[in-house]
Amino acid sequence: MAVSSSTVITLNASTVLLRWDVSSPLTVGLMVRLHALARPVTVSTAPGFPADASYTGTSAGLWVPLSPWDAHVSVYARAESAVNVSVSAASYSQQDPVPGACNLEFRMENDPNVHLNFTEYETVAQFAAANIGTSRGQTPPPCDVDQAAHSRWELTYDVYHYFLPEGDLRESTLFEALGEIYSVEALQQRATKVASLSSNAKTRLYGNAFHGLGVLHVVVVTDPVFNTSSLYVPASTYSCYFSSIDPPSCHTQGETFWLVFLTLLGVYGLLVCFTGHRFLEAEYFFFGFLVCSFLCVALVARFSGESIQLCLVYGAVAGWVGGGLCALCRWRFGTPVLLTFLAGVALGTLLAAVVMVTPLVNEGVMRSDVLYWTCVTAMALVLPTLLLTCTRALNMMASAVVGSYAAVQALGLYLHTAHPQIIVSALLRRAVSPLYQQAVLVLPFQTLDCLLTVLWGALVLFGLLSQWCLTRTRAPFPPCPYQRQVAGPPGPPDERSPLLGAGHR
Repeated sequence: MAVSSSTVITLNASTVLLRWDVSSPLTVGLMVRLHALARPVTVSTAPGFPADASYTGTSAGLWVPLSPWDAHVSVYARAESAVNVSVSAASYSQQDPVPGACNLEFRMENDPNVHLNFTEYETVAQFAAANIGTSRGQTPPPCDVDQAAHSRWELTYDVYHYFLPEGDLRESTLFEALGEIYSVEALQQRATKVASLSSNAKTRLYGNAFHGLGVLHVVVVTDPVFNTSSLYVPASTYSCYFSSIDPPSCHTQGETFWLVFLTLLGVYGLLVCFTGHRFLEAEYFFFGFLVCSFLCVALVARFSGESIQLCLVYGAVAGWVGGGLCALCRWRFGTPVLLTFLAGVALGTLLAAVVMVTPLVNEGVMRSDVLYWTCVTAMALVLPTLLLTCTRALNMMASAVVGSYAAVQALGLYLHTAHPQIIVSALLRRAVSPLYQQAVLVLPFQTLDCLLTVLWGALVLFGLLSQWCLTRTRAPFPPCPYQRQVAGPPGPPDERSPLLGAGHR
């Protein structure tokens, strides 16, 4: 497979003719690829753009088989409005497998495109099966031939993800990334393999939706007989809706609600990180709010089908109620063991989420919801159970780790990094979407993610130090405010009063 250098052109409503020289007898077909950032383009082998010979999308491609007398290939392209498009072509020999040549699902006879859709929770990538290559003018073998012969049933498929820089919505960045994975060898060096499929497997793959983060979905088909490989047309997605203005901005459903909700939570979490064990009522309100709001959002979104905005409103109300009850329990009864255990469960759940965004989650056994949530529950409970005898240390650790993560994930939301995906991907989406158990979770860990991880660790250390300094002269868990009010202020000293106060003993 040989790839020509890409060229950037501008398309509009007028039809543009694209032409390539294919005089080499070794070339049996040409793959034409067009890529745009936000607006769809249409490419066709006929000037009338018939439905069975055209494809429309931000990533659009065609496979053009050649007859023995063909010396040039001509395709036609257009767009609804002015848009910059990266155009390239790849020539194929007779030993190269032909992407999408056994299409049984889409309109075109040969469809080498990766069809991408996304929801609030996952992306869905579909592609047509490939066929083995043939020489010019030769009829391709039927797609339902006996599996014992050299046929398309011997082909294998590898699916790759190539992540673009966080929050970078420039079309130049997209075009440069496409140039970096121009061939199978370049793709294998730079991209992340997420799945390997046999010819008998379903050509549909679920993945994680990274809102605002560009991801290139690329499929490689390999013919093990000739040891040759071919690329499908790479498909790009940002899992968001682009605005119609230039430069385009990226927005998702309920994005403003998420920003406001998580920003306020991050500010509160930062205060808890540094002063949590000093102001216990405020700390337990924070943990009660976290637990109740998460459970409410997950349950309402899963079983009611309400919009994410309304789910967040319900979650905020439930969080206020739950947090208020926890703060009230501390004010009236104290109950340090019970409330510290709740804080420890929140800490254990966060650590379980960190484990569940590793490659471990892509193992086949973890597709079972029963096993998955059993593992999460066990990991969430083991830490507070082991450390419950050290209630002060557990409480300070939970405040520092969970509070600092709330602040870091709020910052990561603005930077479009992977940090907010830890809780969202491992817990919320798995709880809300029934299809998410099929998703292949590959978390991009780029430069900003490394910096945020260092920041998270620094906040944890300084948070622990701050809490220790603020509470080193106090009892591990002072009496609750209600008990102090009932006891009243200390009376004047008399002959029975100790010479040294309780604070000096």
